[in-house]
Amino acid sequence: MESKMQTSLLLIIGPIVALVGWMFIYPAGEGVATTDAADLMADPGLSKVGMLLGFGGMAALFIGLLNVSRKMASGGGPGASYANISGISALVLVVLCAFMLGIEWAVVEASSDAIGIDLMQISVASETTFFTSCGILMLLLGVGIILEKNYHIAIGGLAVIAGLGFLASFGGESLEMGGFVGWLVMMLVALGIGVQTLRSKN
Repeated sequence: MESKMQTSLLLIIGPIVALVGWMFIYPAGEGVATTDAADLMADPGLSKVGMLLGFGGMAALFIGLLNVSRKMASGGGPGASYANISGISALVLVVLCAFMLGIEWAVVEASSDAIGIDLMQISVASETTFFTSCGILMLLLGVGIILEKNYHIAIGGLAVIAGLGFLASFGGESLEMGGFVGWLVMMLVALGIGVQTLRSKN
């Protein structure tokens, strides 16, 4: 499979799989360790399927964005320096997805509610690293795309909006929804890049 096709499939299939896993199968998601741990442990089978689809789809998306960032960085264009940092952020997020999958899998397998809650607290706390890394990834990738003009400028603009949304979520209760909005816009950006990459001649 050629690199362009691989990147396109990762960026198209990854978001779709992740959305299905998180929105329709994964039973938790309130961001409260006690409640989320109880929801996961109540239905281990469903929880594991949701985790695999959710974290697996997100990992595929980040690998696709890593490929895009690496290509831009190696090209030496106007957006290369920004893409170099966004690529590092994408790699961090791939590792973080694997880590969080392991932690939440352990929650489902926990021998007691107390252990499950303690483990879930680690996963919930990891969302800080997740949002920060996503914010840096999308903001810098968006700026790089706008400068390099290798994708439609609207994609670059949406990526910047997604990055700002992730980072704004740390600004207090009134801005907490910024992370969710950033996540949804990131999915659109990934799909947009995937489709445009698939249709491109080079």
